[in-house]
Amino acid sequence: MLSENAIKNRAACRRCWMCRHLCPIGLKTGRENTTPRAKGLMLDLVDKGREYSPSMAADMYECFLCGACASGCETGFDSRIFIREARTWAVAENMVPVAVTALLDSLKKYGNIFGVPTGKNTAAAYAADKADILFYAGPTATTKTPEMVTAAAKLLVKAGVPFIAWENEPVSGAELADIVGHVDETVESVKPLLEKIKALAIKKVVVLDPYQAKVMRHDYPEWGLELGAEVVTATAFLAELVLQGKLSPTPLKIKNATYHDTSRLARDLDETQPARDLLAAMGIDFKEMFLNLQRTRCPGDEITAAHSPAIVELTVGARWDDVERCGATTLIAACPTSFHLMDVYRPEGKVTANLYELMAEACGA
Repeated sequence: MLSENAIKNRAACRRCWMCRHLCPIGLKTGRENTTPRAKGLMLDLVDKGREYSPSMAADMYECFLCGACASGCETGFDSRIFIREARTWAVAENMVPVAVTALLDSLKKYGNIFGVPTGKNTAAAYAADKADILFYAGPTATTKTPEMVTAAAKLLVKAGVPFIAWENEPVSGAELADIVGHVDETVESVKPLLEKIKALAIKKVVVLDPYQAKVMRHDYPEWGLELGAEVVTATAFLAELVLQGKLSPTPLKIKNATYHDTSRLARDLDETQPARDLLAAMGIDFKEMFLNLQRTRCPGDEITAAHSPAIVELTVGARWDDVERCGATTLIAACPTSFHLMDVYRPEGKVTANLYELMAEACGA
C-alpha cells in the first residue's frame, strides 16, 4: 500500500533513533509510538505480515507533519512521506479515527476542520475591483484569527497595493492533504481555486497562512497542477514593501519579546528573515529562543488540536517553556495556527501578539 519512496524512507527511519530528541510530540508524551521511528517500525511489521490495525492508524495521526525529524536528519530521510501515505491507507481501509472522521465531514460541509461555517475573509472589504494580485488568507485565519487578516489587508491599502480578495475563498487543499494525503480527491478539491485565479489573470498570490503557501508552492507542482501565479508569503511581501519605502513603520514600545518561527515558514518554505526584518523596522529588540529558525519547536497544528487537544496542550506548553527560558513575556507570531494555539493555552503573565497587527499599528494603517 506504500509507494517505493515511502518504503525507502520507512526502512531507514525504523532503524534510527536519532530524531527522538526533535519530535515535539514524542518529547512531551514520552510514548514511543508517537516517534517517527516507531511509526516506521509499525509499517515495517505490516510489511512482514502483521495486520495494519486501527490503533496503528490512530498513531499515524499523532504527528504535526512539522518536519523537525526530516530537518535534523543527516542522511536526508523524511518520515512524513510514509506517515502521509499511511493516513491514505487508513482512509482506504476505513480505519480513520472517529475524531478525525469528524474533521473530514466538516471539510466537506464547511471547507474547514472546525465544524462551523468558515469565517468571511475580511480582506474583501478592502479589495479593489480589479487587480493582478490576490490576497489569500485561508480558513484558519478567517475563522480563528480574523484580526490578522484585517490588519494585513489594511497594510496593503496603506502601501497603495491594489489587490483582489474573495469573501468566500475556495479551499487550497492543505487540510485535506494533511488528513488523507496526496490523493485524487485532494487534487480535485483545488481546481475551483485554480480556475478562479486563471480566469482573473492573477499574477501573484499573497498568502497569509504558511500552511496554505506551502501547499501552493511545493505540492501543486508535485500534483501536476499549475497555479499560473507567483506564490508569496505575506511576511515576505510586507518586508519588500518596507524595503521599497511603501510602508514606514514607527518604533513600538515593546519589551521582553520573542519571535516564534513557525515550521511551515522556517522549514518548508525556508523563510526566516522577512519577519525579523519587519520586527527590526518596528524597532522591536526581541530575544531569540534557543529553538529558533529551522530548529524551531512546533507547538501544534489545528488538525491535531481538533482531534487530540490533550497532545497540543502539552506541546504548546513546551513552547511556552522556551519563551520562559529566554526571559521573554511577549510572544510574537506570524502564523495564524501558531498564534491561535499559543494564545489558547497562554500562561498567566504572558502576552501574545501577531506580527500583522503590530505592523498595522506601527504604520498607522
